[in-house]
Amino acid sequence: MSKLPSSIKLGTQVWTIVEHTSKEDGMLYEDNYGYTMERRNMIVLDKDASDSRKRQVLMHEILHAIRFTFFTGSKMAPKLNFEDTEHYFIGMYEETLLMVLKDNPQLLEHLIGE
Repeated sequence: MSKLPSSIKLGTQVWTIVEHTSKEDGMLYEDNYGYTMERRNMIVLDKDASDSRKRQVLMHEILHAIRFTFFTGSKMAPKLNFEDTEHYFIGMYEETLLMVLKDNPQLLEHLIGE
């Protein structure tokens, strides 16, 4: 598997990616393999998780980081139907996710690596 990038660029923000064990980080526990710290621009992954799980969790946490970086002021209308809600969220991520993958080729290589 390709090396986990130590940071990624999201727009004007740089996010650090670190690995911790559950012994050194109380936020990592059974069924919680990672988290995102908005204030510190940091993504934390469980070092002991399998490689395939870490890739999936990294993608999940990157989506949180995208929201924290680009959509902090966005509020969803309270009573949207399912189709409108679905398109709202897809619209939030379609351009930003492409930008993140283009700006971070080492991240893309890592995410699709075997």
